[in-house]
This record gives sequence, C-alpha cells and structure tokens, in this order.
Amino acid sequence: MTGPLDGIRVLDVSALGPGPFCSMILADFGAEVIEVLRPDRRGPDPAAFLRRGKQTITVDLRTDDGPEVIARMAKGADVLLEGNRPGAMERRGLGPDSLLARNPRLVYTRLTGWGQTGPYAQRAGHDVNYLAIAGALGVTGRDEPVAPPALLGDLAAGSLLAALGTVLALFERERTGVGQVVDAAIVDGAALLLSAAFGELASGMWKGGRGTHVLSGAAPFYGVYRCADGGWFSVGAIEPQFYAAFVEILGIGELADGQWDEGEWPARRAQVAEVFASRRRDEWTVAFEAADACGAPVLEIDELSQDPHLAERGTVLDYDGRLHAAPAPRLSGHQARVPTSGPVAPTDVLQAFGFSPSEADRLIAQEIVQSG
Repeated sequence: MTGPLDGIRVLDVSALGPGPFCSMILADFGAEVIEVLRPDRRGPDPAAFLRRGKQTITVDLRTDDGPEVIARMAKGADVLLEGNRPGAMERRGLGPDSLLARNPRLVYTRLTGWGQTGPYAQRAGHDVNYLAIAGALGVTGRDEPVAPPALLGDLAAGSLLAALGTVLALFERERTGVGQVVDAAIVDGAALLLSAAFGELASGMWKGGRGTHVLSGAAPFYGVYRCADGGWFSVGAIEPQFYAAFVEILGIGELADGQWDEGEWPARRAQVAEVFASRRRDEWTVAFEAADACGAPVLEIDELSQDPHLAERGTVLDYDGRLHAAPAPRLSGHQARVPTSGPVAPTDVLQAFGFSPSEADRLIAQEIVQSG
C-alpha cells in the first residue's frame, strides 16, 4: 500500500502508551514502520492491537549491544519515536544529540505525558493525570469529572499531535535538509484542546465551572437521554431551527420559546428526559431521521458495523477477525483502507538497515534481537 508517507521509514521504540497509535497513523498513510518490542512484555499488551501495517522486531536494550542495534537502525531511519521519561534514552546513548549526530536528517519524536521540561517531567502519570493538570478533566461531566478511557489525553492530545509534529518536521526537512526534535507532551495537547474554552472565558460567554457550559449537558437541548429500553440518545439542537424541530418531534411545543432562559433549564431538562424515557432508542432514531434536529443514537462499539452511514463510508472494517477503524482523514488521492502486514524475519529487518548476514545471525543467536 502506498500513500503520502511512502518512502518514510519510522523506528518506533515507544513500546507502550500512545506511541504505537501514533506510528499506526503514520503506517496508515504509507510509512514503513518498524516497531521495536521489549523482550520482557508481561500481561495484556494494548499495543498489539495497534500494529497494522507495521513490521515488528524485539531488541533487548539491557544487553551491551542492544542500544547500538537501535542506534544503527536510527541511522537508516527518517523518524525515531520514543515515549520514555526524559533522560532514559540518553542513559542508553540513544538521546537525540547522539542519534542526530549520526543521522542529521532524523526526526526524533518524543511523546510523553508531561513533556521534556518542567518540574513534573520525571513524575509517573497516566492519561487521567495529564488531563487533570491541563484543565481538560475539570470541564468534563456535570457533578464530577468524567475521564474518557484514554481517548482525550493519550490519543487525541498525545498521539495525534505527535503525528502532526512528526509530519511538520518532515515537511520542514524538505526545505532545510536537517531533522529536529519533536517534544509532544499530552499536557500541552490537552491544554490546546481547550482553546475555544479560553476564548469563551475571555469574552464572558462562559463563566467557567463544571456542568455549566451549554455543551456540558446543562442545556436541555444538548446532551444525552436514557430511553425506555435503557439505550441512550444524543441531542445537539443548538441553533433556533434545530431547536424548533427538536421540541416538535418530542411533542413539547410549549417549550418552543425561552430556549436560552438558563433558569428554566433544570425543569426543562427533566421534562425532556421524561419524554425520551417513554420510547425506545430505535424509535427515537426513526423519529429524528425525518427531520433536521441534530439527534443521533448513542451506539455501543459492537453496533458500529451495522450503522448504515458508517457501513457505506467503510468507517469501521472487519479485518483480521476483529473490528478496525479505517484510516483518517481521507485523501482524494489515496483509498482509505486498513494496511496489511505479515510476519517479518528479524534477519530481514536487520539486513534492511545495513547489518550483514553474519552480524544479524550473531545478534539473533545471542538473543539480543528476536522476532517480534
């Protein structure tokens, strides 16, 4: 499969966290991605579900020769992606100064939670912690913060912006001929996602506070409601024409006036909830299909492949015995499809990076390098 990143070679040593998703995005668009695995993997490996389109190889960095294997591979790569705490790669002789000296065109992408600098840089942390510090968690939910399962922080604020930073650095390399270091921190990305909220605070459109924003569920015309069968239905009828259609569908025309009377919102929300609870989710789906009222059912993940819109676009694909989301965004010059990959012998991977057959055989025999 070719794509806009065809000919770009990515060495992903991030192993855990949002790194593998970042490199999967790059692979989706044609990059040759070699993901370096750790020999001491324990328990569930979420990264295993993010390896489409990649080659894998296991390198034991605890051995004397392991770091030099990575350094030599980085010399033949366009991008190195890592997700360790600051200083960890430097202690192995694999920091950006060392690798860029050997390969000045290398884009060295560092994807972490706290970033490379600052008093928290060496702290342990996970998605929920980064969102909390960046302010993104504080604006979710109504009565208490609600942490989305590693979507908003690790993937949206982390992986996607790391992929963007990598592509930006590659683009600039076309002009300058040299690579650079990309410091992709989830806290930075999460704060960036609050850009509209900062503007609303500054302009007085929103006074701040959880559960008070029009898009946080406080307004009766924006949020989710439980249906008679236990399913959920979403509504986003903000504009006047959509709001008018919304109250008409629900048969509560008496609420047509006073849409923005915040004092009435709690009572109106309770009334809307009572109406939604009177019919099944699929009934509401049919009712909203016939009108422009900004309503849609809340689908469970196992329902996605049956949705007619997602099915026609091929948004969710059945590949390798499980569901995949198709590559996004879509480019007119390239078909959005899940890239295929198969097992690759570690000898072949090493030789592609310039190792001789005898060097590859020795590294494999000593279990410094193993199959992925």
